[in-house]
Amino acid sequence: MPAPRFDQLHRQPGPYFVALGGAGMFGANLYLYGSGGEWIAIDCGFALESTPSGDSRVAVPLIEALEKHDIKLSALLITHGHEDHIGAIPYLWRELGCPLYASPFTARLIRNKLAQNLEWPPLHEIRPLEPIGLGAFQAEWIPVTHSIPESHGILLQVAGKRIYHSGDWKLDAQPLVGELTAEGRLRAIGREGVDVVIGDSTNAPGSGASRSEAAVQDGLSDAIRPCTQRVVVTCFASNLARLHSLAEIAFDTGRYAGLLGRSLVSMHSFGRAHGYLRARPGFIAPWELGFLPRDQQLWICTGSQGEPAAALGRLAAGSHPHLTLAPGDTVVFSSRLIPGNEEALERIKHNLLRQDVHIIDDDMAPIHASGHPPQEDLRQLYGWLRPRYLLPVHGEPYHQQAHMEFARGLGIGGLVPGNGDLIDLSGQPCRVAEVPWGLIEVQR
Repeated sequence: MPAPRFDQLHRQPGPYFVALGGAGMFGANLYLYGSGGEWIAIDCGFALESTPSGDSRVAVPLIEALEKHDIKLSALLITHGHEDHIGAIPYLWRELGCPLYASPFTARLIRNKLAQNLEWPPLHEIRPLEPIGLGAFQAEWIPVTHSIPESHGILLQVAGKRIYHSGDWKLDAQPLVGELTAEGRLRAIGREGVDVVIGDSTNAPGSGASRSEAAVQDGLSDAIRPCTQRVVVTCFASNLARLHSLAEIAFDTGRYAGLLGRSLVSMHSFGRAHGYLRARPGFIAPWELGFLPRDQQLWICTGSQGEPAAALGRLAAGSHPHLTLAPGDTVVFSSRLIPGNEEALERIKHNLLRQDVHIIDDDMAPIHASGHPPQEDLRQLYGWLRPRYLLPVHGEPYHQQAHMEFARGLGIGGLVPGNGDLIDLSGQPCRVAEVPWGLIEVQR
């Protein structure tokens, strides 16, 4: 594939699309849109790469293509606050040198990452369903349910085209925390016409519909209630709905709940500050919880992906300063395994079993819900939007291809993009050139 011509990047209205991360892989989401020489980006995340020791390397997108082709971004738009969508901001944003637009909760998470002794470009807080002009582009953030509050799809209007960038999403009528999906607005967008969807492929191979957070709360309650000793639940720190559920379950089962892991403590604080979590029932300090009888303890900890330095990894190794597990305790994995972490997680489960700790995971009980759409969710959304074309992203080639095949069955055309593919969206999407891309390791 040839390198792009100057007129494609700087004169022709296009619009054009190129992924510098997130297409053909999980993580490092960074998507560029251009028209007439004006360029914006959506999301700026990192990727975790497992090492043989079980540790994870952090890598961010290589942005060599911007300098090589003299592309200057006028805005960086953020869909939501997960690390694979915001984690690269501290490493790349000053180099990108453009204003950033995010919802208030996501902006809070971003500010918490930034070194206070450095100057940063402007960070603007958006209001959902209120379009803003960004040069040749108009952008509107559309609320969707996911596994973190204030998740959005973004509707872009540029060069006479209407593009819906889905972000991460699912359909959940009972999310417990945060807004519902803006179904009415999505239906209206579909009536007005959608040329292209750039869509989440994570669960596209899976049939059925999403499990709701309310159902997960019921499943967790059923799993925890019979336990006679200490219970430890590991989950993603950013899932505030899960924290809400576990606080309620602790109260209902006569237990007290505590948090282990800095990211959990931070997210709980941010959730309280933005009104997503209530003070009661709440969480008590680890030093208080540790003195209570074991059958009154419910701990929530980090480390669901097998990270050896996280709280669960240290518990499994017997090296946590606040807590030592005992035979008869139960560890509940209220999470899904991210591909690449299999060996690390198996090591932790092996260490737990050696301590005669019981394990409950999602294969044994309905104690987790993915934040990504399986096929019935996709069918529903595409019925509302009625797009002409799809570019499946946010997944490995297997997930992208499954997404594309499913969409074709609904009468939607399109193609499967790879990182670095410059795609012309002025008509039927087509690859026209290739720009350099890659990942570069950084220190957290």
